[in-house]
Amino acid sequence: FKNDPECWVVILTGAGDKAFCAGDDIKWAAEHADEPMPWGDWHYSSPTRIGPTGMLPTEIWKPMIAAVNGYALGGGMEITLNCDLVVASENASFGLPEVTVGVIPGGGGVFRAPRQLPLKVVMYMVMTGERLSAEEMYRLGYVNKVVPLPELLPTATRLAEQICQHPPLGVQAAKESILRGMDLPVDYPATAWHLFKPSITQRLRESEDAQEARQAFIEKRKGRYRGR
Repeated sequence: FKNDPECWVVILTGAGDKAFCAGDDIKWAAEHADEPMPWGDWHYSSPTRIGPTGMLPTEIWKPMIAAVNGYALGGGMEITLNCDLVVASENASFGLPEVTVGVIPGGGGVFRAPRQLPLKVVMYMVMTGERLSAEEMYRLGYVNKVVPLPELLPTATRLAEQICQHPPLGVQAAKESILRGMDLPVDYPATAWHLFKPSITQRLRESEDAQEARQAFIEKRKGRYRGR
């Protein structure tokens, strides 16, 4: 997905209507507690792998949409934390219950959740292991849309199609700028401009898609974009 020029947006969802992803297999973990993990240490060796920094590779600037069709617990919620938009079915619920089995949300939950939800809400979810409903997460601004289960994938698909109407390089650059900018002090815009201009801004201005977008605007027609 990251390197496929024909793929502009990805939708992640679970099979069936019960769970998006319910997290770790607790029974398996209990039965193999004294054994090394089958994947060894590779998932902690790089920020682009599974581990403390996240359940999905970082520095994917293409939009990712989570279509949550049930339980999103533990690693399941951590996957949604790494997505840009979340569409949830009415029966969906979210939780970081790792403390109930003596561990922490180590797949990115302890780092990403406080950046996307109010701190007291994160503390409540992590310390109690309680789940929050899709409607509650919508009110908190974490979920973008709550829909009946049969409408979940159609809604996520329409959202993806809406994004794909725009020049993909611009969409990706906007996402990259937002995420990178979160680590920059807001009172130093000159610093941010200095960092962004030579890499992102210049690259966009010289792209074929930017030229096509301007021409389409002038001619009052839809743009035909190629991602270059």
